[in-house]
Amino acid sequence: MAAFSRRSLIAPLLIVAAIAGLTLWSAFGGSAPKTAQADDARATPLKNVRFNMAWLPQGSMAGIFVAIDKGYFADAGLAVEPVRGFGGMRTANELDQGMFEFAYIDPLSVALNRSKGGGVRMVGGINMQLPAGACFVRERHKIAKPADLAGLRFGAGQSSMIQALLPAWLKANGVDPAQVEQIQLDPAIVVSSLVEGRIDAAECWLGNSMALFDKAAKAKGVTIGRIGYADFGLDIYGSGFATQDALIEKDPDLVRAFLKAAYRGYADAARDPKGALAIIRKSYPLLDEAVTERQIRETAALMAAEGGSHRLKPEKVERTVTYLQASGQLQGFDQAPQLFTNSFIPMGNQP
Repeated sequence: MAAFSRRSLIAPLLIVAAIAGLTLWSAFGGSAPKTAQADDARATPLKNVRFNMAWLPQGSMAGIFVAIDKGYFADAGLAVEPVRGFGGMRTANELDQGMFEFAYIDPLSVALNRSKGGGVRMVGGINMQLPAGACFVRERHKIAKPADLAGLRFGAGQSSMIQALLPAWLKANGVDPAQVEQIQLDPAIVVSSLVEGRIDAAECWLGNSMALFDKAAKAKGVTIGRIGYADFGLDIYGSGFATQDALIEKDPDLVRAFLKAAYRGYADAARDPKGALAIIRKSYPLLDEAVTERQIRETAALMAAEGGSHRLKPEKVERTVTYLQASGQLQGFDQAPQLFTNSFIPMGNQP
């Protein structure tokens, strides 16, 4: 493989990334939805709650927007403001600092936060199966197993959980991590970097970027292939709802009320994806209809992966820590039980 400069890849893209980020946010509207919850005259004022989406508004956040639009949060006494985020690890730190009451975060980011003295904790699942995979352009590469990534350039967002998990996953599948050039990218340019051939493979997520990869590839006249990490031994949870230990202790009823309304919104979105799409596009009319609807449907499937339960299994959460330790991180970490609580999720399927 020809010599490759990481600087030569990233530097020309910095301006593109900045413009892309601003353009995306501007196009999506750049503000929280205005709904009946803000206009509803009530004897008791609604409690303001900020929710970090970990990225831009998209179909995976449908349940939140549906719950706002249909007044589920308002019925619980809450005025929820969804705010864009910048990746799981940064989102976990911002949640820990008290900038938000709730956030959409993966267990890995929670573990890394707690390993540094933070107090973030998951309180309910969304992606009950890891939605991540490695995508590639079929016309350029044939990747059917982890070993096929050897000698290739693999791109992922700089705050993505995959940056930490990939080396351990490769090693568990008999691949020397040093054989795969792991490149950190601004999340806004991961899709274009793969489709345009600046990298050979890239992280891709059901309920998130998978639909964007396919759309960009179609415009370029190529097709996308994918191998799922879960299909090769990485049986862990993806992102779910998280909050702070301090809020759990101070106001457990708020946590319970938020989750009940949010899951009600997600249930509605699963039953009526087109209706959920229409709700999101009230606030962000330039969201691509086909991409967003696909994200909604993929998220619904991920939420149903364990029979509709949103409770987190201790052994599955523990595997996140095990993988991190295999990659040389979290040595001596003994807080796996503190990464989550099921105290606010009822037994059985919800709702």
